[in-house]
Amino acid sequence: MSAILSGQIIKSFLKSQTAESRPYVLWMAQEYNINDQQFYSKSRSERKEIIHQLFNNSSTIPSWLSSHWQNETGYAFPSGHTLLAVTWALLALILLKFRQHYVIVSSIIIWSILIELSRLLLGMHSPIDLITSILIAWIISLICYFYARKWHIVDK
Repeated sequence: MSAILSGQIIKSFLKSQTAESRPYVLWMAQEYNINDQQFYSKSRSERKEIIHQLFNNSSTIPSWLSSHWQNETGYAFPSGHTLLAVTWALLALILLKFRQHYVIVSSIIIWSILIELSRLLLGMHSPIDLITSILIAWIISLICYFYARKWHIVDK
């Protein structure tokens, strides 16, 4: 739990410090002449309303994607979903040992990869957001592995 919690704390801190616009917001800025900084200066409910107004009954953006964008109006960097999924995958590799629990570990790794792909395809993140999240998850997992070995939770 400390790995997951520390990842989410790091993610929240980095998002507040970097204030990187999501790719779909940058696309909206370009296509609809909206300033991304002005977009983020509004409250979450106002951002949600802007997206709703732009894409209500749109022929280019499906309603399910518009709804998703309305619920994800925060900053992009790093990807919290990727950080969470990759942390789980790496912990599964470390703690469950791939050879002993290959079905479980493989399933978690596939789930993690699908999460990462969805973040790109939905316009939520750029590749650098995902790469950074993977690196953070790797560092957190290594630290957890170090303590798991120290406290004899896993074999050496």
